[in-house]
Amino acid sequence: MKIYRAYYDSRNFSFEAYSQEEALARFNVLVALRKHTKQYKCEPDWFMFGEEDGIEVDEYELNKPYRDRSIIK
Repeated sequence: MKIYRAYYDSRNFSFEAYSQEEALARFNVLVALRKHTKQYKCEPDWFMFGEEDGIEVDEYELNKPYRDRSIIK
């Protein structure tokens, strides 16, 4: 089984979400960023980088050993 960790690191905060679907993990980080934007009254696009949103996604397999986000073979 795979799990996805989506994350966004700003200068002051780290945002992350986990899901069995990559798109859902990414979507939930966007939800977190939008909630943060509202709570802190940030500019609506403070986390955007042109066409990109700056969100990174890592894919993991459960029950596997990892080092530096890669499976140790």
